[in-house]
Amino acid sequence: MQSPPHRSRYLIPLITTAALVALLVWLASGSSNQPRQPGWHKDWQAVSPFKHPRRAPAAVAYGGFLYVVGGVDGQGRYVRPVEYSAIGDDGQLGPWHDTAPLQQGRFYNAVIAHNGYLYAIGGGTGELGEGNYPLNSVERAKIQADGSLGPWQFEADLGTARRGLKAVIHGNNIYAIGGYSGIFLKSVERATILPDGSLTPWKEEKHKSIIDRYIHSAAIYKDNIYLLGGHMRNPQSTSYGDVEISRVNLNATLQPWQIEPRPLLTSRLVAEAFVLNNYLYMAGGHSGGERLTSVEMSRLKPDGHLGPWKATTPLPTPRSAYAVATNKHRVYVLGGAGHGQPLNTVHMASQGLRGQLGYRSHHP
Repeated sequence: MQSPPHRSRYLIPLITTAALVALLVWLASGSSNQPRQPGWHKDWQAVSPFKHPRRAPAAVAYGGFLYVVGGVDGQGRYVRPVEYSAIGDDGQLGPWHDTAPLQQGRFYNAVIAHNGYLYAIGGGTGELGEGNYPLNSVERAKIQADGSLGPWQFEADLGTARRGLKAVIHGNNIYAIGGYSGIFLKSVERATILPDGSLTPWKEEKHKSIIDRYIHSAAIYKDNIYLLGGHMRNPQSTSYGDVEISRVNLNATLQPWQIEPRPLLTSRLVAEAFVLNNYLYMAGGHSGGERLTSVEMSRLKPDGHLGPWKATTPLPTPRSAYAVATNKHRVYVLGGAGHGQPLNTVHMASQGLRGQLGYRSHHP
């Protein structure tokens, strides 16, 4: 039985439209989590390794140079020489050079770069193991035009010694957050960088973090400071998966901390957090049972709160107690612990569509 001619005239366009819609949906959904970009590789790219393998260093990018500061080598010796490398327009690194050594060997320290100076903050020193002790000392070195450093000099001490702390900068103010002083810490200290590069005395912030955090992670985006993960003393679990947020007031004090309702997908310690554009990332580290390669990301809302966490490109090898630095739309992971030895390797990734990490090759 044939359909009436007028019915066929309506049916054929409907079928064609439905097929077109289905095709568009398929094209949009195919590899929806991995947007297609010419020459794009969903991977991390190895770049020039530095000379001295280091576990638990800190790193920072400033003025077109990448710096790695502190850490211990495979024999448990503190690596006092600071190394630096020029960052090319394509993100590649030039040769690494030694520059002025720290006055005091330190690991699990923090580093800040601001207004032509590098600051090495806190950390641990002394014989590894039970003889190790947290530091309250802070050092400052002037950054020369060629990227090298002038001699390090001691600055105003922290009010509390802190090993495994994190530090962020907002305006001219440095915030030293958490760590271990003999106990796990909730306190935050702030010092202002003066025009000559020296620091005001450190002042403890009124509002402490909700959770005492050690070998945790921290990042800053606009006026919001984020604390992520870290070590906990618990027979059932040694790592946190929660995230806290505080906002910097106009007078540089911090608002009360809040626990975000969206925890990490994987609890982790000795990991690193970083921000690229409006995405917050948490990479690698240790779960308490094993070193991790996984990387997760959250798109930050206009008010600074977190969107859902999603997996993105994992690190090429398990890595913990490493350093991280960002430069423009790129991130670098440096050194750390992996395969039972301190590392000197450096890997780089760029931010692609929808926050995914990878790199673009010149020859697709």
